[in-house]
Amino acid sequence: MWFQFGRSEGFPSQYPEYHTPATVDVTETILIMVFVIIAISYISIIPGYRKRQSIYMTIKIGFSITIGCLLIVENFGQEWEYGSTRSKTPYRAGIGHEIDAHMAVKIGLRSVNVTLKAKPEEGTPLAKETINYNERFPWTWDQGIIGFGPYAGLLQRTFREGQRKGLPIPILWIVEYFVIDGEGIRFGRFYRTAGWYCHILLWTAFACWILANIFLQSVSRYAAYLIGLIGGLQLLTCLVWVCVHNPTPLVIPFEDGVIRMTLGLHFWMTCGCGLFCVLLAIIMIFMDLRHPNTLSTLLQIDPLGQYDECIMRSCQVDDMLRSKVHMNDSMEMTSLSSQNKNTGMVVLKRRSTIKNVQKKSLFRAPIPMKMEIYDDVVVYENQDIAGSSKNAAKMEVRNEKAEDEEKNVKPPPIPRKKKKKVNS
Repeated sequence: MWFQFGRSEGFPSQYPEYHTPATVDVTETILIMVFVIIAISYISIIPGYRKRQSIYMTIKIGFSITIGCLLIVENFGQEWEYGSTRSKTPYRAGIGHEIDAHMAVKIGLRSVNVTLKAKPEEGTPLAKETINYNERFPWTWDQGIIGFGPYAGLLQRTFREGQRKGLPIPILWIVEYFVIDGEGIRFGRFYRTAGWYCHILLWTAFACWILANIFLQSVSRYAAYLIGLIGGLQLLTCLVWVCVHNPTPLVIPFEDGVIRMTLGLHFWMTCGCGLFCVLLAIIMIFMDLRHPNTLSTLLQIDPLGQYDECIMRSCQVDDMLRSKVHMNDSMEMTSLSSQNKNTGMVVLKRRSTIKNVQKKSLFRAPIPMKMEIYDDVVVYENQDIAGSSKNAAKMEVRNEKAEDEEKNVKPPPIPRKKKKKVNS
């Protein structure tokens, strides 16, 4: 009963073939689409800013998302090294006809990708067969024991599965160079080790990118330091790949051509992004030291957020101002109330230890506050208004008498020296 439910023909269901993408890296495409969605979500809120602020926010968000997307693509990209050739080669075991195939090898941090494309000739047993292969053999991350058993490395086990499936001979021939681990042929081991170190450095750079985005909302100087660190980690990644990946260049010969590995797109992308981050960090640090207010305006950061309140004595503030404007030898008329040099004063001090290269002072005076004095007389409801007015009048009379007495007080006489009599 349940077997016949929904079946009009009475035989088991038949599904079409499951075609996997042979020319598109699904992982890389998904990661790029994630950052595209994030960029679209930020772009949608930019019109809410004013004209100039919208331009600044577009530049800020564009650089940030581009750097983050490049870091992820570099980490999961498959073209750190690339090599290709066209040659005649056997196709499968048991078939005597050869094919004129285009073969390409792409090496990433986590795997090696082999592509085989050919157009079969008419009048051969392969005339109706589609030859378009794109096989990936991962090696993350354990080397494993020698052999192809359950405790061998992931690359060796994947290679054995390809042999069982009957993959074309050129693909197995290329991958075999990475599978062999002995007698001086250790291409797979060196590429796996280089990929391990490089992917750690790139993940560290991605963590620094997250912190840089956080500091871009508060302290631009720390964001500049982190952006410089991101660039340094990317350049270090390129250096590690060049030094560790393989002491002997990988060359795979065929009948009519040779596959020679060269540095690919993602390697140069990492190098270029690293140089860009270092240059951007230098510009931001220079702007922070010389023109901090302009940089705060560009990044939409409160400039006062980089200052701390501290209490200084008036004499310290005066010395600082004299040294700033070179007025050590000048004299200034001051009021009697300013003679107290121990009076505390609240100033804003910038969070920085680099004093010699800064164009502007580390200190900023707070906004002066105008003290308002109110002479209003408080009148209570339970108090007699007449009595209060009489008291106020009496106080005014007393104040007038006190002022008159002060005016009538004569100053004490000046003492004079007594004249001495001179005896004749």
